[in-house]
Amino acid sequence: MRKTSALAAALAALFAAAPLLGVAYDDKLSRDQTPSGEHVPVFNQIDSDGNGMLDKDEFARGTTAEQITFAEVDRDGDGKVSRQEWDEHKKIKKQR
Repeated sequence: MRKTSALAAALAALFAAAPLLGVAYDDKLSRDQTPSGEHVPVFNQIDSDGNGMLDKDEFARGTTAEQITFAEVDRDGDGKVSRQEWDEHKKIKKQR
């Protein structure tokens, strides 16, 4: 049982750190950055509870390597970052 718990904890840590491991500009983790070997959108990796919205804690954990603030991305000011807000921010960032 301890090995299973340790493995689960290691996988959870890997998924939590995955967005910080050299994300490409396509907003997807490459195959070698995910345990399943599939491309996974960074937003989905950061959205740890899977509700389709990033709260401030999820955002902070997933964007530590970037110089952006929660308020910059949370355009409507509702305290959550939606996938649409995330995508709009990424589009603006690419245009700069």
